[in-house]
Amino acid sequence: MKFKATVLAGAIAFGSAAYGVHAMGTNSEETNKSTQSAKISIDEAKSIALKEVDGKVIDVDQDREGPYVVYEVEVQNQNGEKDIEINGQTGKVLKDDDDLLKEQAKITAQEAETIALGKVSGEMTDLDLDYDDRTAKVVYEVEVTHNGLEQDVKIDAVTGDVLHVQKDDDDDRDDDNINSSQVKVTEQKAEGIALKEVDGEVVSIELDEDDGIALYEIEVQSNKGEVEVTVSATNGDVLEVEWDD
Repeated sequence: MKFKATVLAGAIAFGSAAYGVHAMGTNSEETNKSTQSAKISIDEAKSIALKEVDGKVIDVDQDREGPYVVYEVEVQNQNGEKDIEINGQTGKVLKDDDDLLKEQAKITAQEAETIALGKVSGEMTDLDLDYDDRTAKVVYEVEVTHNGLEQDVKIDAVTGDVLHVQKDDDDDRDDDNINSSQVKVTEQKAEGIALKEVDGEVVSIELDEDDGIALYEIEVQSNKGEVEVTVSATNGDVLEVEWDD
Protein backbone atom coordinates (compact mmCIF):
# COMPACT_ATOMS: atom_id res chain seq x y z
CA MET A 1 0.00 0.00 0.00
CA LYS A 2 1.19 3.48 -0.81
CA PHE A 3 0.19 6.66 0.94
CA LYS A 4 0.06 9.25 -1.82
CA ALA A 5 0.40 12.96 -1.29
CA THR A 6 -3.35 13.39 -1.65
CA VAL A 7 -4.76 10.00 -0.71
CA LEU A 8 -4.03 7.62 2.13
CA ALA A 9 -5.28 4.18 1.17
CA GLY A 10 -4.49 0.53 0.62
CA ALA A 11 -2.81 -2.30 2.38
CA ILE A 12 0.44 -2.25 4.34
CA ALA A 13 3.12 -4.77 3.44
CA PHE A 14 4.69 -6.10 6.61
CA GLY A 15 8.43 -6.63 6.60
CA SER A 16 8.15 -10.06 8.23
CA ALA A 17 6.21 -12.92 6.70
CA ALA A 18 3.21 -13.75 8.86
CA TYR A 19 3.01 -17.24 10.20
CA GLY A 20 -0.18 -18.91 11.34
CA VAL A 21 -0.65 -20.78 14.61
CA HIS A 22 -3.91 -22.63 14.94
CA ALA A 23 -5.22 -21.60 18.35
CA MET A 24 -8.28 -23.79 18.80
CA GLY A 25 -7.84 -27.25 20.23
CA THR A 26 -4.03 -27.31 20.03
CA ASN A 27 -1.31 -27.25 22.65
CA SER A 28 1.75 -26.97 20.39
CA GLU A 29 4.89 -25.25 21.61
CA GLU A 30 4.44 -22.50 19.00
CA THR A 31 0.92 -21.77 20.23
CA ASN A 32 2.04 -21.51 23.83
CA LYS A 33 4.94 -19.27 22.83
CA SER A 34 2.67 -16.95 20.86
CA THR A 35 -0.03 -16.87 23.53
CA GLN A 36 2.50 -15.73 26.14
CA SER A 37 3.23 -12.61 24.11
CA ALA A 38 -0.47 -11.72 23.69
CA LYS A 39 -2.17 -9.60 26.34
CA ILE A 40 -5.66 -10.89 25.60
CA SER A 41 -6.63 -14.56 25.68
CA ILE A 42 -8.25 -16.61 22.94
CA ASP A 43 -11.56 -16.54 24.84
CA GLU A 44 -11.38 -12.76 25.09
CA ALA A 45 -10.68 -12.54 21.39
CA LYS A 46 -13.73 -14.69 20.66
CA SER A 47 -15.91 -12.46 22.87
CA ILE A 48 -14.65 -9.33 21.09
CA ALA A 49 -15.40 -10.89 17.70
CA LEU A 50 -18.95 -11.84 18.77
CA LYS A 51 -19.60 -8.25 19.84
CA GLU A 52 -18.60 -7.21 16.35
CA VAL A 53 -20.63 -9.91 14.53
CA ASP A 54 -23.52 -11.88 16.00
CA GLY A 55 -23.09 -15.59 15.35
CA LYS A 56 -20.96 -18.59 16.32
CA VAL A 57 -17.17 -18.77 16.42
CA ILE A 58 -16.04 -21.69 14.29
CA ASP A 59 -12.29 -21.10 14.19
CA VAL A 60 -9.53 -18.96 15.70
CA ASP A 61 -6.02 -18.47 14.37
CA GLN A 62 -3.27 -16.67 16.22
CA ASP A 63 -0.78 -15.15 13.78
CA ARG A 64 2.22 -12.86 13.90
CA GLU A 65 2.57 -9.91 11.61
CA GLY A 66 6.05 -8.59 12.21
CA PRO A 67 6.41 -8.76 16.00
CA TYR A 68 2.68 -8.27 16.60
CA VAL A 69 0.18 -10.91 17.63
CA VAL A 70 -3.09 -10.90 15.68
CA TYR A 71 -6.13 -13.09 16.32
CA GLU A 72 -8.13 -14.06 13.23
CA VAL A 73 -11.57 -15.14 14.40
CA GLU A 74 -13.98 -16.79 11.96
CA VAL A 75 -17.65 -16.26 12.82
CA GLN A 76 -20.56 -18.12 11.21
CA ASN A 77 -24.01 -16.52 11.07
CA GLN A 78 -27.06 -16.59 8.84
CA ASN A 79 -25.34 -14.36 6.30
CA GLY A 80 -22.32 -16.64 5.95
CA GLU A 81 -18.81 -16.57 7.37
CA LYS A 82 -16.95 -13.43 8.43
CA ASP A 83 -13.32 -13.07 9.51
CA ILE A 84 -12.58 -10.65 12.34
CA GLU A 85 -8.99 -9.57 12.98
CA ILE A 86 -8.09 -8.45 16.49
CA ASN A 87 -4.92 -6.89 17.88
CA GLY A 88 -3.61 -9.42 20.43
CA GLN A 89 -2.07 -6.65 22.52
CA THR A 90 -4.93 -4.13 22.69
CA GLY A 91 -8.04 -6.14 21.78
CA LYS A 92 -8.92 -3.59 19.11
CA VAL A 93 -10.75 -4.85 16.02
CA LEU A 94 -8.63 -4.20 12.93
CA LYS A 95 -10.85 -2.80 10.20
CA ASP A 96 -8.10 -2.35 7.60
CA ASP A 97 -4.84 -4.12 6.84
CA ASP A 98 -2.90 -1.02 7.91
CA ASP A 99 -4.66 -0.54 11.26
CA LEU A 100 -2.04 -2.54 13.17
CA LEU A 101 0.81 -0.30 12.08
CA LYS A 102 -1.24 2.86 12.52
CA GLU A 103 -1.80 1.90 16.15
CA GLN A 104 1.97 1.85 16.70
CA ALA A 105 2.74 5.09 14.87
CA LYS A 106 2.87 8.26 16.95
CA ILE A 107 3.44 10.70 14.11
CA THR A 108 1.14 11.20 11.14
CA ALA A 109 1.91 10.74 7.45
CA GLN A 110 1.79 14.51 7.02
CA GLU A 111 4.32 14.97 9.83
CA ALA A 112 6.56 12.32 8.26
CA GLU A 113 6.39 14.20 4.95
CA THR A 114 7.41 17.44 6.67
CA ILE A 115 10.34 15.73 8.39
CA ALA A 116 11.52 14.15 5.12
CA LEU A 117 11.34 17.44 3.21
CA GLY A 118 13.28 19.09 6.01
CA LYS A 119 16.05 16.56 5.45
CA VAL A 120 16.22 16.54 1.63
CA SER A 121 14.97 19.01 -0.96
CA GLY A 122 12.24 18.11 -3.43
CA GLU A 123 8.65 16.93 -3.65
CA MET A 124 7.19 13.88 -1.91
CA THR A 125 6.19 11.35 -4.55
CA ASP A 126 5.45 8.31 -2.39
CA LEU A 127 5.02 7.33 1.26
CA ASP A 128 4.71 3.92 2.94
CA LEU A 129 4.07 2.94 6.54
CA ASP A 130 5.89 -0.33 7.15
CA TYR A 131 7.60 -2.55 9.72
CA ASP A 132 11.38 -2.64 9.41
CA ASP A 133 12.78 -6.03 10.42
CA ARG A 134 16.31 -4.74 10.60
CA THR A 135 15.62 -2.02 13.20
CA ALA A 136 12.51 -3.68 14.69
CA LYS A 137 10.66 -0.37 14.28
CA VAL A 138 7.52 0.89 12.57
CA VAL A 139 8.76 3.34 9.95
CA TYR A 140 7.61 5.74 7.29
CA GLU A 141 9.45 5.30 4.01
CA VAL A 142 9.19 8.59 2.14
CA GLU A 143 10.27 9.00 -1.47
CA VAL A 144 11.35 12.52 -2.40
CA THR A 145 12.09 13.57 -5.99
CA HIS A 146 14.11 16.61 -7.05
CA ASN A 147 15.27 17.33 -10.62
CA GLY A 148 14.75 13.69 -11.54
CA LEU A 149 16.74 12.39 -8.56
CA GLU A 150 14.86 10.14 -6.14
CA GLN A 151 15.85 9.83 -2.48
CA ASP A 152 14.26 7.51 0.07
CA VAL A 153 14.00 8.83 3.61
CA LYS A 154 13.25 6.33 6.38
CA ILE A 155 11.65 7.85 9.49
CA ASP A 156 10.90 6.29 12.87
CA ALA A 157 7.08 6.42 13.07
CA VAL A 158 7.20 6.67 16.87
CA THR A 159 9.93 9.25 17.50
CA GLY A 160 10.11 11.05 14.16
CA ASP A 161 13.87 10.45 13.95
CA VAL A 162 15.38 10.15 10.47
CA LEU A 163 16.90 6.67 10.36
CA HIS A 164 18.24 6.53 6.82
CA VAL A 165 18.52 8.50 3.61
CA GLN A 166 19.36 6.71 0.37
CA LYS A 167 19.53 7.89 -3.20
CA ASP A 168 17.80 5.74 -5.78
CA ASP A 169 20.37 3.52 -7.51
CA ASP A 170 18.87 4.26 -10.93
CA ASP A 171 19.33 7.99 -10.48
CA ASP A 172 22.36 8.64 -8.33
CA ARG A 173 24.95 7.10 -10.61
CA ASP A 174 25.65 5.81 -14.11
CA ASP A 175 25.83 2.05 -13.61
CA ASP A 176 28.07 1.78 -16.69
CA ASN A 177 30.78 3.62 -14.77
CA ILE A 178 30.95 0.99 -12.04
CA ASN A 179 32.50 -2.39 -12.69
CA SER A 180 30.08 -4.74 -10.96
CA SER A 181 32.78 -7.38 -10.59
CA GLN A 182 34.56 -5.02 -8.19
CA VAL A 183 31.57 -4.86 -5.82
CA LYS A 184 32.19 -7.69 -3.38
CA VAL A 185 31.06 -5.91 -0.19
CA THR A 186 27.33 -5.51 0.50
CA GLU A 187 25.77 -2.23 1.66
CA GLN A 188 24.97 -3.80 5.03
CA LYS A 189 28.57 -4.90 5.56
CA ALA A 190 29.87 -1.50 4.45
CA GLU A 191 27.60 0.20 6.98
CA GLY A 192 28.96 -2.06 9.72
CA ILE A 193 32.54 -1.18 8.74
CA ALA A 194 31.73 2.54 8.84
CA LEU A 195 30.12 2.26 12.28
CA LYS A 196 33.20 0.49 13.63
CA GLU A 197 35.21 3.48 12.44
CA VAL A 198 32.79 6.13 13.73
CA ASP A 199 30.27 5.64 16.52
CA GLY A 200 26.87 6.89 15.39
CA GLU A 201 24.02 6.17 13.00
CA VAL A 202 24.12 5.72 9.23
CA VAL A 203 21.84 8.24 7.54
CA SER A 204 22.80 7.64 3.91
CA ILE A 205 24.90 5.32 1.76
CA GLU A 206 25.82 5.62 -1.93
CA LEU A 207 27.73 3.28 -4.21
CA ASP A 208 30.06 5.33 -6.42
CA GLU A 209 33.35 5.08 -8.29
CA ASP A 210 36.55 7.11 -8.25
CA ASP A 211 39.19 6.58 -10.92
CA GLY A 212 37.65 3.21 -11.75
CA ILE A 213 37.52 2.09 -8.11
CA ALA A 214 34.10 1.09 -6.70
CA LEU A 215 33.44 2.54 -3.25
CA TYR A 216 30.72 3.34 -0.76
CA GLU A 217 30.26 6.88 0.51
CA ILE A 218 28.56 6.54 3.89
CA GLU A 219 27.24 9.47 5.91
CA VAL A 220 27.22 8.84 9.65
CA GLN A 221 25.54 11.07 12.22
CA SER A 222 27.61 11.02 15.42
CA ASN A 223 27.30 12.98 18.64
CA LYS A 224 30.13 15.19 17.32
CA GLY A 225 28.49 15.93 13.98
CA GLU A 226 28.21 14.38 10.52
CA VAL A 227 31.00 12.23 9.13
CA GLU A 228 31.50 10.80 5.65
CA VAL A 229 33.24 7.43 5.65
CA THR A 230 34.48 6.09 2.32
CA VAL A 231 34.73 2.30 2.19
CA SER A 232 36.13 0.16 -0.62
CA ALA A 233 33.34 -1.86 -2.23
CA THR A 234 35.91 -4.49 -3.19
CA ASN A 235 37.69 -5.35 0.09
CA GLY A 236 35.97 -3.25 2.78
CA ASP A 237 39.01 -1.07 3.53
CA VAL A 238 38.26 2.37 4.99
CA LEU A 239 39.64 4.77 2.39
CA GLU A 240 38.76 8.10 4.00
CA VAL A 241 37.03 9.58 7.02
CA GLU A 242 35.93 13.19 6.53
CA TRP A 243 34.32 15.23 9.32
CA ASP A 244 32.03 18.13 8.45
CA ASP A 245 33.33 21.49 9.60
